[in-house]
Amino acid sequence: MADRERVRSLRGGGTHVGYIAVLGRTNVGKSTFLNAIVGRKVLITSPKPQTTRNRIRCVLTTDDSQIVFVDTPGLHLQQDPLSRRLLQEAKRSLRGIDVLLYIVEPWGEVTDLDRKVFEEWEALEIPRVLLVNKIDTARRNQLEETLLCYAATELFDELIPISALTQEGIEDVHQTLLRYLRKGPFLFPPDEDTDQSEAFLIAELIREKVFRLTHQEVPYSTAVRLKNFQERDDGLVEIKAEIIVERASQKGILIGKGGRMVKKLGTFARQDIEALLGARVFLEIVVAVRPNWARNAEQIDQLTQRM
Repeated sequence: MADRERVRSLRGGGTHVGYIAVLGRTNVGKSTFLNAIVGRKVLITSPKPQTTRNRIRCVLTTDDSQIVFVDTPGLHLQQDPLSRRLLQEAKRSLRGIDVLLYIVEPWGEVTDLDRKVFEEWEALEIPRVLLVNKIDTARRNQLEETLLCYAATELFDELIPISALTQEGIEDVHQTLLRYLRKGPFLFPPDEDTDQSEAFLIAELIREKVFRLTHQEVPYSTAVRLKNFQERDDGLVEIKAEIIVERASQKGILIGKGGRMVKKLGTFARQDIEALLGARVFLEIVVAVRPNWARNAEQIDQLTQRM
């Protein structure tokens, strides 16, 4: 159980801040939760697992508090070099944090993967909060069973049921986390809600569309980087992006018959990019092949690093 002396209330004046690591199995809704609590889409989402590849900080600032959420790649069993890198990113997120926020679904039991993760927490003397997400999908007594099972581990200081999709319980999470903040100056400028560059966010929005529109191994063999970003005098932003895949067959799928798939990707991505930038966008997407890049440690670092 967490060291209670680390729990700091909001009594008294001054600002209160804290780093909150957000962990959970793949596809439990971490990104959807963070978009909901921050109040803006700063992370890509997908019904497919292993969408997030980087530690990304999302910032929620009020007049007297600032919570910095550290999003992480989903926890899963290691399978290949890219998967191992994603797990390393998740573990690094635990350094220097004030609270650990762990998200599960209402599946009615503590999973084997969760138990394996919990074994690594023994030395962490920090508060731990469990969120049971997707309660809108729970059947019969699944939610109650889930809460009881995780409470029985005696690892968590708080257990909160939520639905990130409908935003049920999101304000409860916010108010609960405020109790665990420490006094101190803001860590980020008040008008920033992420530590990522516009180039990184644009590349992620394009990659999100690949996850949503393609299937099987294609999304997991894809990386995106910007080749050009230029704002013209008339306010139009010109962007050239490169989607990188491992095989020529994947390139063919992304381009599609008569270029239909890449045009569809571009149309959907452009809409989100214009909302992000608040400007008109001309988006050009090209597809290139780097054989087996997702199995090469050097290329993984190069193509998944922040821009």
